[in-house]
Amino acid sequence: MNKPFRNPRPLRVAGEEMADALDAVDLNGIPVVDDFSVQLREIDEERGSHVDFVSAVHGLLATFPAWDHAERDLRHFNPTDVPLGTMESPYEDADDEWRIVIFAKHAYVYVFEADSPRAQAFPRYFRVTRDRYFEQWALLLSMFNPASELDA
Repeated sequence: MNKPFRNPRPLRVAGEEMADALDAVDLNGIPVVDDFSVQLREIDEERGSHVDFVSAVHGLLATFPAWDHAERDLRHFNPTDVPLGTMESPYEDADDEWRIVIFAKHAYVYVFEADSPRAQAFPRYFRVTRDRYFEQWALLLSMFNPASELDA
């Protein structure tokens, strides 16, 4: 998977402050990805692995390019560490040439990704059911931090 998925038209938001801008976004127009998964992709020895959002149909949906050695962090992750916010307080991360916004509303989790830390136009955006989002994170977390039976 080389280049990330791109929507036909970028999603534009009014202003850099995402919490204020989300009210004006037509969330019903955001495409649903039914085969969403969360995977690790090994980058190289120096940077380790990165977390990717992937679809068998659409390919690479979004990624966390600045999250080096995610495999180390995932050993200590629990469900409350999964990237997720609300419309009022979205999860946001950014780097020199990247920005991601993740938030839940009703039954869906929305993901917007752009190629600039101050982007107001997002060439990659999609939504996934909340259940699928957490199921996929749970699968990844179970590989690195498996639940174990307590001795009685």
